Amino acid sequence: MVAKQDGSIGMDVGGGDDDTAVRSRIEGTDGVVTLSGIHNFRDVAGPGYPVAPSGAGSPGAMARGIVFRSAAISATDGDVDILESLDVTTIVDLRTEGEVAQQPDVPVPGARNVQIDILQGNSTAATLMNSGIVTVEEARSEMARTYERFVVGDDERAAFGRAISAVAASTGTSIVHCTAGKDRTGWTSAILQLLAGVSEEDVVADYLLTQNNTAELTAAIMQYVRVKMPHQADAIEVLMGVEEANIRRSLEALAKEFGDIRRYLVEGAGMDGEAVDALGARLRS
Repeated sequence: MVAKQDGSIGMDVGGGDDDTAVRSRIEGTDGVVTLSGIHNFRDVAGPGYPVAPSGAGSPGAMARGIVFRSAAISATDGDVDILESLDVTTIVDLRTEGEVAQQPDVPVPGARNVQIDILQGNSTAATLMNSGIVTVEEARSEMARTYERFVVGDDERAAFGRAISAVAASTGTSIVHCTAGKDRTGWTSAILQLLAGVSEEDVVADYLLTQNNTAELTAAIMQYVRVKMPHQADAIEVLMGVEEANIRRSLEALAKEFGDIRRYLVEGAGMDGEAVDALGARLRS
């Protein structure tokens, strides 16, 4: 079972097709944009997280409107209009081929869709829901392993490098997403935030926002699960959850294995150093 975004649990978007109204909402709030068919859609920069000074520069903020994050792009016509107004030119889909086939993204005019299978044959919450895991302990163990592999797994790390490279090459706004917009998308967002100079505490706090942003969807799915799959319900609730320990595990592995995010991307993920530095500068306002 995967978390589907079919528009039945969303809230209608205020502001209609008015580009100015949409931009005003993004720039004047915490970066969350409520769409009717796409869940957890928000600016990776949040409210404009403070960033550490780069070189001899002064402290600043992470640039807004550069990268957004979300669950699968199950967009309604109104949602597509809003994405067009945000000048979305690149959509980085982090899902497996099976996930994409089950729930294809709705096309967004003018946007190039780049599919990068982060898991490379391994698992995350969206795929583990079909695995037969029945205990909370198994679920937590598998999620811990997933977040550690985001850093220490050669294949996963290289895939994240390709995802960040796609963002770096984008000529306009990018969206990064997976199925639920939680794990693969959460670590991709963390990479971008760290590259901009956002503090680890703000990275963790931003990661945890997904719990509130998807509470309504999660509750609806869990209601179904407890009726149809009661023996797996507690484990699935863990898989769908957003636990601080998971993102902390990735950050600890990053510190231990690479020291900083630039080394992770260049030495670990195979990115060009100049491209990494250019993206870092672009992500700072």
